[in-house]
Amino acid sequence: MKIILSSLFCLLTLLSSTSSAEIYKCYVAGKLVFTDEPCDGEKVILGVTNSMPAEEKPFVYEPLKVPYASNQWYYGYAGYKRALRLQKKYDAPIFVYFQADWCGYCRELENQLIQTSKGVKALNKAIKVKVTPEDSQADDAFFRKLGGNAYPTLFMQAKGNNNLQKIPVRSKRQGRWKMLTANDLTLLIDES
Repeated sequence: MKIILSSLFCLLTLLSSTSSAEIYKCYVAGKLVFTDEPCDGEKVILGVTNSMPAEEKPFVYEPLKVPYASNQWYYGYAGYKRALRLQKKYDAPIFVYFQADWCGYCRELENQLIQTSKGVKALNKAIKVKVTPEDSQADDAFFRKLGGNAYPTLFMQAKGNNNLQKIPVRSKRQGRWKMLTANDLTLLIDES
């Protein structure tokens, strides 16, 4: 019993001395030092901690939606997966271009639309993906899943939409077949 009482007394003595510790601000060898040992310096009185008032409205994080503007192209099905992640970040439409290296119509589309200054400017606002289905089984499966059967084939995925919409490369205007223009492409991207 004496051991328990003496242990309790020691514990209470330690707690009281620890909780009432005083802090002194001293200069030792020309350097400012804070210590619990009394010195020639002044006694520091600590204020209340964590005294900031609570917010009336809780903070809600809203990510900044920066407009997408890039000439970067992503390639293949893996590039499309990356484009989906970027779409969440930038809230931009995705432009998917299926082509083949040997396809003459694909070169015509590139020369008359995709690589022109107006075409580049229009596509600058979209996340661009170029897929050559002949390069891999994953690229071919992606093309077939979307119902692709000819080159070139274009798709647009609007902001916040999970479905790719087919874009006609050529359309009949005034009785003649005409290729998609940069103005048409700009309208499609702005509406997406």
